[in-house]
Amino acid sequence: MISNNNQKFGFRDNILWITVLTLLLLLASDFLSLFHINLAVFSKEYAATFNMYLSFWTMWVVFVVAIVGISKNRYILDKLKHGNGGNTFNNLMIGFAAGFLMNGACALSAYLHGDIKLSFYRFEPVPVLFMFIAVFIQSSAEELVCRGFMLQRIAYRYGNSWMPTIITSCFFMIFHLGNDHVSFLPLLDLFLSGILFGAMIRYFDSIWMAMGCHTAWNFTQNILLGLPNSGAVPTYSIFKLDTKHDLNSFAYNTGFGLEGTIMSVIVMIVGFIVLKLIYSLHTKKIFSDK
Repeated sequence: MISNNNQKFGFRDNILWITVLTLLLLLASDFLSLFHINLAVFSKEYAATFNMYLSFWTMWVVFVVAIVGISKNRYILDKLKHGNGGNTFNNLMIGFAAGFLMNGACALSAYLHGDIKLSFYRFEPVPVLFMFIAVFIQSSAEELVCRGFMLQRIAYRYGNSWMPTIITSCFFMIFHLGNDHVSFLPLLDLFLSGILFGAMIRYFDSIWMAMGCHTAWNFTQNILLGLPNSGAVPTYSIFKLDTKHDLNSFAYNTGFGLEGTIMSVIVMIVGFIVLKLIYSLHTKKIFSDK
């Protein structure tokens, strides 16, 4: 995180303006997406899902331009660089592993409970690799917006309290209001996932970890397992879901997927507790070594 000691603040540093600016930049990225060229790659089914994820490159372009082009935002660029704080390849891999394990736990619960039936479809190494990159572009773009740009701007003004994390988690939740089959539990889960990703930055100073976790979560449920990702059903996946026999339960929502469930909420809370414990143990070790 960043320090705001001895800084002078103006109108452009308050929460309202930061929120408005973020929304304006998102509108700019939506406009830029009108010029996105859908790539005809591998198959029609593959291309539909691939281009949906790839289209988030516009967020990257718009927000990086805003960060580099506006002097007041340039400090955020350092928060994205390798080697800054906890932005290491190890933490990126930890993020990938965490996202896979957390989503895998939710999927396993739904499978063992009989809520979902999966069948192997196909595994194509090269297409899957490109799809993973596309999912990373999408997931990391959302992290760039919420935890890279917005959170850092709010933290710069109001300090390193939990307020920036809570506000950006609310924004992340509202960001998904237009998704299909959205309801109370999916929104709660999205809010808690924002808290979890924010905790990775607060405790480990690593947006890379948050990007990795977000990517692996989306890739596991949507591309590996063929389950809805925040209500969006993939046209391409390694496993296929039998949609005629899926059931609503504590572990699965037939409309929204794994995320709209009590199980997913529990997993997010447990994930946060684990992060807190690891951080506390690491902090104690540092002080004991001094």
